[in-house]
Amino acid sequence: MTKPGIHRRWNLRFLLSEISCRVPEQAGLSPDRLAESLLGHKRREDKIASYADGDPDTELVDVLLPMHWHAQQLIRRAEYDIYKHGNPDRSALLVGVWNEAVRALLHFGRGVAVLNSSPCWWSSIRDISETISMVYSLGWNAVGDKISQCALQVMPHGALWSDEDFDPRWEKRREPFARFVLDLYADFAGVTLPTMPPHPYESPPYDSLLTCWRNPEPINLMEPLLAACDWHTHECMYSRSDRPSKNVDFINDTLMGWPVEVHMVYRLRERLNLALPEKLDHPLMQVPLGPYLPPQPIPHDERLDRIIRRACSEVPGLQEVLQGAV
Repeated sequence: MTKPGIHRRWNLRFLLSEISCRVPEQAGLSPDRLAESLLGHKRREDKIASYADGDPDTELVDVLLPMHWHAQQLIRRAEYDIYKHGNPDRSALLVGVWNEAVRALLHFGRGVAVLNSSPCWWSSIRDISETISMVYSLGWNAVGDKISQCALQVMPHGALWSDEDFDPRWEKRREPFARFVLDLYADFAGVTLPTMPPHPYESPPYDSLLTCWRNPEPINLMEPLLAACDWHTHECMYSRSDRPSKNVDFINDTLMGWPVEVHMVYRLRERLNLALPEKLDHPLMQVPLGPYLPPQPIPHDERLDRIIRRACSEVPGLQEVLQGAV
């Protein structure tokens, strides 16, 4: 069912509150809990550093999950600064997203390289779609293409699903945004998505946008884009239920004020030499992360460079898989 209008609780104050409670130093934790939280972050940092420094007892599969959590924390801290202080500088945010992009490249690139042996998964359609959309939002097209291509190649091998997801007795997870991102990329690239588990949940704004995003007349996208923005604000509101079907799209607070699906549509239209719509007059496009920006520079991160070099030296074929993206 379409959700009309912006959600009444969605605003900059709400976005700052959601980010703050997940940044340890801003979450109002007791001294003991804050120390425990920061210690957990340090353990993940140490694990990543040990791999970057060549520790033979630390393998790539040992650091992929810590890299994900580390990237999320970098993004949260950057967004807190942007929301709280109106900081126009995006450099910290770019570093966080680049950490997550490299994690995804190594994760799914490794999966492609060792497809017939023992790939390590533990990912989800939410994780990959969030990463893909952030990367395209920032204009890192070659990186977005590579992550998407690798993800589609490993999907039939259990990268994003378990057997239970296909079981008709299993309650399906509600993930319209994630499926929209994959559908949008597949339509852009002219590829067919691998078979996915059934998904009984409707998302009329995304369905409408998928049918018209290539329309040469940008005016025809205005209403679907505005409806998608409305939908986005409603999909930030958690349910009290633990049931997967009662969940929302944007359980990841870093995307609650970032219209990545709109930005991805714009970026892919630009690559097809299609005009963009006039300024989209919606509150989601007016918060600090709302404006559509030209391609941003990929930040230099010496530690990530060392991680990439080591991974490519240890995983046969990985360097060839990632060619053009790193």
